[in-house]
Amino acid sequence: MYILSENSPEIWSAFRKLAFRFSFVFIFSFILVFNNGTYPLYGYISMPLTRLMQRFVPWFSENILCYSYDHSVFINGSGDTSYAWVSLLILFLIALISAVIWSILDRKRTNYTFLLYWLTTAIRYYVAFMLINYGMIKIFHMQMQPPRLTQLLQPLGEYSPMGLAWTYIGYSKGYNLLIGLVEILSGLLLFRKTMVVGALITVATSINIMAVNYFYDVPVKMVSTALLLFSIFLLLPYLNSLFTFFITGRPAQLPPPQQPLSNRNWKRKNLFIAKLILLIIFSIQEIMSLFNTQKLIAEYQKKSPLYGIYRIVQTQKQHKSIPQNWRLIVFEFDSYKVLIRNTDYRPQTESVVIDAAGKKITLNNYEFDYRITPDGNIRLTKTFGDHMEEIKLVKQDPQAFELMRRKFNWIQEYPYSR
Repeated sequence: MYILSENSPEIWSAFRKLAFRFSFVFIFSFILVFNNGTYPLYGYISMPLTRLMQRFVPWFSENILCYSYDHSVFINGSGDTSYAWVSLLILFLIALISAVIWSILDRKRTNYTFLLYWLTTAIRYYVAFMLINYGMIKIFHMQMQPPRLTQLLQPLGEYSPMGLAWTYIGYSKGYNLLIGLVEILSGLLLFRKTMVVGALITVATSINIMAVNYFYDVPVKMVSTALLLFSIFLLLPYLNSLFTFFITGRPAQLPPPQQPLSNRNWKRKNLFIAKLILLIIFSIQEIMSLFNTQKLIAEYQKKSPLYGIYRIVQTQKQHKSIPQNWRLIVFEFDSYKVLIRNTDYRPQTESVVIDAAGKKITLNNYEFDYRITPDGNIRLTKTFGDHMEEIKLVKQDPQAFELMRRKFNWIQEYPYSR
């Protein structure tokens, strides 16, 4: 084991020093700008930087690149916005210019082992914290969720690539648990002795994330690519040993793990305490985030009082209140919208107001009285001046769908693909 210091006898080549200067500025600036809530409490600390970027990026885009976009869109559910790509270009140019100036002003430096230690530390925590966060929400089945009622009625051709991927992954709780646990294993990056194993895991994990994001048009391509490149960066000092072991099959010994920057006990203890405090804050933040996310999901996805899929049966030949071509209606969430499928199976969204206490429902701009029968069906009635209209909503069983009905089987005499 060795102690990193500026007085290390190792002499770096000119190219390596130039590459490091560029990497140092670019990676650190990327982590600061695209932190994605990774570092605990960083969102509050970075507010001045965020406000500066939100002013400078639109100006740079309009005046330097002559590229126009909606300046009100920053980083939202999509991490690949115009704002994000222009920001990335700015960071790249800053790193390039900084590397040139730095090389001119610091030509006599023999190595940057001191800065390399802190750069790898920042990367280790960035990748680990981000993947742990994604792993936790997958374990609790909160990122990709089981198919909703509207999705059970949705033909394959109506899915977007991202919607198809989310439904495919969300269908299986076991699969979410598996990939969530693998992502949580990125926590091995937090410890120097297990960093190489952790980086190998995050390389594999990041490739899988990138594949889904790239090939299913998920708008997190930039960050997932960064996770892969950062993981590879951590492995660069160990490539010879890894090649010898995995490719040639010969025994290999990894270089010793990086040690704290000082051999003084009190400094090493302070670093340990700082790390412990950081991990405690991250753990608390993670637990609070999970509870808040679960609360938001429960609030947003609160079930409708009439929750279910219903087939519309019109008892008269002509109805004034409901169009004749309505065939299916889906009450899912406690919101003001329902999904309608007509005779051509085309989807349309309609406004609805449900008064569960008064047993009234407003649909298609008409107010109906409704009654739930013992078999779970719903009867809507609407009285006009000269007649009364009655519509029957026959409840369908979601578990009757093939996707929901088919469960895990150890024994299969023939493939069951439908």
